[in-house]
Amino acid sequence: MMELWLPEDFRVYVSPDGGVANAPFEGGEERVLATVNLYQGEDGGYVAVYSRHAEAGVYSVGGGIYVVGQVRLRGRYVGRVFHPTGFEQRDISAASEIGFVCNQAFGGGDWECWGGGDTGGWFGLEG
Repeated sequence: MMELWLPEDFRVYVSPDGGVANAPFEGGEERVLATVNLYQGEDGGYVAVYSRHAEAGVYSVGGGIYVVGQVRLRGRYVGRVFHPTGFEQRDISAASEIGFVCNQAFGGGDWECWGGGDTGGWFGLEG
């Protein structure tokens, strides 16, 4: 099993047109994507934390939705999408339990967060 860990001050690079990568590129602006490593075991991965609160966003994914951070939980990747344990067959963006974890880690009190599992690209995972 490949151990997948990111630092709590994970650096991403955002292009003027909104593209994002985890390696520097010409024209990319370095930003810190706060990462909370809640789960310390080997069988973990990352849930991206989304919000409509632009001021908290590190980068936009379009449609007025921003990534504000990410949280490491127990689970596994299927292709490039992370599935937390217990949510293998569920849409985690609609799961109140995942939303609670996201809001505990990043919520600003007057704005809501939710999670999504499409974080495997940080590790070169495809599919």
